[in-house]
Amino acid sequence: MSLETQKIPHLTPHQLESLRYGVGVRQELLHQIITTFETRYNCSLPELERKLETLEIDEHPAWEDSIEWRNGSEQLEHIQLTETIFIWLQNLLKQLPAY
Repeated sequence: MSLETQKIPHLTPHQLESLRYGVGVRQELLHQIITTFETRYNCSLPELERKLETLEIDEHPAWEDSIEWRNGSEQLEHIQLTETIFIWLQNLLKQLPAY
């Protein structure tokens, strides 16, 4: 199905910018969370997980922190992909006559 025959929902430039802004805010928050853990443990997440596996570090609260850290890292990856999709969409919409 070509782009011309697909129904594209109406999306204004302001709406798209607003969505991108929200993604940017979330991205910054996730960076702050990750930086907090990097500072607290003075290592990367894989290093912390290795230390937990080899019992080089007490399980509590490091284990719980590692879960939150892993979740934040995975969410950040998704947010970065979302930002890429927004940029692609914005460039695509600029090519449409109705945009």
